[in-house]
Amino acid sequence: MKAEIGRRIKRTRVERGLTQKELASKVGIDFTYIGKIERGEQLPSLKILIKIGDALSIPVNYFFQDEAAAAINEISSELNSLAKDEKGRELLRILTQLHKDDIALMVEIIKVLNKHRIDSQKRPYETSNEMYLKAAEEEASYGKRKT
Repeated sequence: MKAEIGRRIKRTRVERGLTQKELASKVGIDFTYIGKIERGEQLPSLKILIKIGDALSIPVNYFFQDEAAAAINEISSELNSLAKDEKGRELLRILTQLHKDDIALMVEIIKVLNKHRIDSQKRPYETSNEMYLKAAEEEASYGKRKT
């Protein structure tokens, strides 16, 4: 039980892009305590677990569910977050029309867009249009053989 809770905390923390120090700061505990929990050396109190859940935007029951139920719960939480605005709802509607054979390509397109967004933050002189043009060029060349 300790190890499973720790693994779920670590996986969610990493997915959210947080360091142990950042999570600990949000929870109000020492970062070494987060490390002990993640390694399965320490079982947090329910009070701390609730604070960790709040900091990671996940319900506390996520830590006690079997793996499949936990995954469904996390996806549900992410979908609810996405559906809070009109653009998010539009995206969800369009995704229901996506053919299963196209999912891998869509995942790659999103990865390319995210990479370019991160790169453009490193190079603020590059405009969004230039960023999207490069992403489109990479998408167009995806899967083509290089000679």
